[in-house]
Amino acid sequence: MTKCCCQVQQRYVFIIFAHFGFFLIYASRMNLSVVLVAMVNSTYAHVKPSNDPECRRIAGNNTIIHNNGKFNWDQSQQGVILSSFFYGYILTQIFGGWVSLRYGGRKVFGWSLMATSILTLLTPVASRISYFCLVTVRVLE
Repeated sequence: MTKCCCQVQQRYVFIIFAHFGFFLIYASRMNLSVVLVAMVNSTYAHVKPSNDPECRRIAGNNTIIHNNGKFNWDQSQQGVILSSFFYGYILTQIFGGWVSLRYGGRKVFGWSLMATSILTLLTPVASRISYFCLVTVRVLE
């Protein structure tokens, strides 16, 4: 019986898939941080004027760009939206460890990656439904 010289060990295949899986997880964590700037109506956000001379200089040169986004979320609501992912991240650590002991780390990693991807796709729908729905989806992610 001959052995093919092109066989790749399973651990290397797992490393490659884990690399792309972690890339997707980090991308889903960071995507709302980038997109939130375009989603929020910046003329609605009530920003107090700053005493910083650099901010006054920029404002004096009319370089502030106002975004006419769809959602009227103030800065505290934006902070809750951005931090809600990390609240869910903290809460699921114990449950994820227990499940991975029972079913194995590869299965838990795969299923959690799929669930996170589906919930990321539902983020625009959730944001249109309500602010609380968006926070719930981000916690579940």
